[in-house]
Amino acid sequence: MRVCVDTTILLDILKDESRSFQERLYTALARRENLVAPPVVFAELMPQFKGNTRLLAEFLEEHKIVIEPLDVDSAIDAAQAWTRYIKRKTKIRCPQCGQKLNLKEHFLSDFYIGGFASAKCGAILTRDRGIYTKYFPSLVGYEDCLKASSM
Repeated sequence: MRVCVDTTILLDILKDESRSFQERLYTALARRENLVAPPVVFAELMPQFKGNTRLLAEFLEEHKIVIEPLDVDSAIDAAQAWTRYIKRKTKIRCPQCGQKLNLKEHFLSDFYIGGFASAKCGAILTRDRGIYTKYFPSLVGYEDCLKASSM
């Protein structure tokens, strides 16, 4: 199965945090899943490697994750979800001037990853299922695939 790997999982590995999520990636590797990610994941990981693209590429290769281009269909899925998100965002008022301010909780990169996963993959491996469940409801979490295969 093609599984999109979100940046959060890779950060967990690099920082040795959230072991249960790390284990899901290692399970996917053991099951020989086809692990992919859009270029935005590469960009989000770059600070962890202090800009050394060779080391980052080696890390991804060691974990059998292939970076694939973000195609137009993925960008369309991302843009549609981003538009819904912007319309739903909570607006707050500045306590000093009373002007409405946007409360931003997510970034466009989250939607690019979701759009990519939705258009090109059977599941997503992420620690942040909330945004993907809400804005990409047809996108299956990899943990659900694991549960289904153990039944």
